[in-house]
This record gives sequence, C-alpha cells and structure tokens, in this order.
Amino acid sequence: MGTRNALLGTIAAAGLTGAMLTAVTAAPAQAAEGCNTNNARTVASASTHSRGIELRYNGTCAWGRIFGSPGDLVWVDRSYDGGRTWNQLSVTKINTGGSNHTDAFNNKGNLMRACGKASNYPDVACTIWW
Repeated sequence: MGTRNALLGTIAAAGLTGAMLTAVTAAPAQAAEGCNTNNARTVASASTHSRGIELRYNGTCAWGRIFGSPGDLVWVDRSYDGGRTWNQLSVTKINTGGSNHTDAFNNKGNLMRACGKASNYPDVACTIWW
C-alpha cells in the first residue's frame, strides 16, 4: 500500500485531476522480467499541447514515450477488462532533453495505452487502448 500512496502523491503533486486519480484501481505493477525495448514499433499515438505521446510495443512488452519538455509526464495504463478499469504504471518525467519513456511492461494479452501530460497544462491525453 505504501507504493500506491507514493505513486498517488507523485501524481497529485504533478497536478493531475481528481478524475485521473480515481481511475487507478490497483497498486502499480512491477515491470515483467524479460521486458526490453528492442525491436519496437509505435502502435498508437496521441498529442497534447504539441507533445507527442506514443505506445511502443515489441511483441511482448509495451511502454509509453513522450516528446516534449522537461517536467512533462508519461505513463502506461494496463486494463484487464477492456478499458473499464486499469492499473496506472510507471509515471515518468522528462528531466532533461526533449523525450523520455516509461519502463516496459508485459501486456499479458490485455489492453494497454500510453498517457501524457504537458507540465504547464492540466490536460491529459491518452492513446487508444491497444
């Protein structure tokens, strides 16, 4: 429960809306062993305030990537019930430079999407479930 509280604190500090906080349905999952970012392709994309958000996939594992500015956030959601509820995984910030990506997670045959937020705007954008 401490990990979930730390994650929620990070999200709240980042300025995400209360609606996004209620979407988190379980403690964040740990990255699956054997996941890597080799041989990836972009399977879904979205944008918000000139930031590009991608869901990347290599046949087993998926991760989110954002192109933006320092302070912007990206994360992945995994759903076991067709997108009605989901686990929010690996909230990652751009610290320096113009892009960053989350850890890679095994999709376990379920739906995943990437979401992102520009640091100076309240809006959140997500790719389609894939």
